[in-house]
Amino acid sequence: MTPTPSKTVRSVERTLQLLEFMNRVAVARVQDLAAQTGLPAPTVVRLLETLIAAGYVRKLGRTAGYCVTERVAALGAGHHGLPQVFDAARQAAEALTRRTLWPAALATLDVDALVIRFSTIPMSPLSHYQSTINRRMTLLDYAHGRAYLAFCPTAERRHLVALLQQSAATPAESQAIEERAAAVVAMTRASGFGERSGNVQPETHSLALPLRLGAKLVGTLGVTYFARAQVDVPALKAELRAAVAACETGAQPVG
Repeated sequence: MTPTPSKTVRSVERTLQLLEFMNRVAVARVQDLAAQTGLPAPTVVRLLETLIAAGYVRKLGRTAGYCVTERVAALGAGHHGLPQVFDAARQAAEALTRRTLWPAALATLDVDALVIRFSTIPMSPLSHYQSTINRRMTLLDYAHGRAYLAFCPTAERRHLVALLQQSAATPAESQAIEERAAAVVAMTRASGFGERSGNVQPETHSLALPLRLGAKLVGTLGVTYFARAQVDVPALKAELRAAVAACETGAQPVG
């Protein structure tokens, strides 16, 4: 007698497929998940809602996307760290804005730029923008990018600079990118903070610090203020340092 092929539960297969992809990225949007899994967007939304209810996925605002939570680590998967640090970073950013009134933001690396994943703009009375969620910030010009580039591991920094050099049309341009990256890293390490280039959005200034989960760099936390405002910058830097310390203390590695 021929054995009956084992039956599978299609919804479970789809859910695991979704989780597997989400566990390889920091943040995913519905359209990304649909494209990667081949599932219709309405199906993706239903599965995400189920995973949220079960505690394995978290929605990051209305437009930012979704990420897995620390509960996924219990499944033995390759937990990338952002979900574990996200709650602590969100709370630290919100507390920073309550104390200083200036908007704060959490950013993570996306290939060759930092992307804003969470912002306190909605609760800040001093925000210059309506939203910065999903805004990309280059590694050489923006505070978040500079903070990440300066404090990431050496091997990762070399890789990131090599990615930037791919835009060069000539060897001279490639060399110029390498030299500028070295100057940005030296300046940022000397000050301890990533600071936005003065010719980029000059109406505001931004400060950013690296955000770690244990020894692993998982993103950056920053704050933005008006360039013409009477701001006690050393005090604001101290507040940002305290926020990062509170975040890293509140998000310890699993295992």
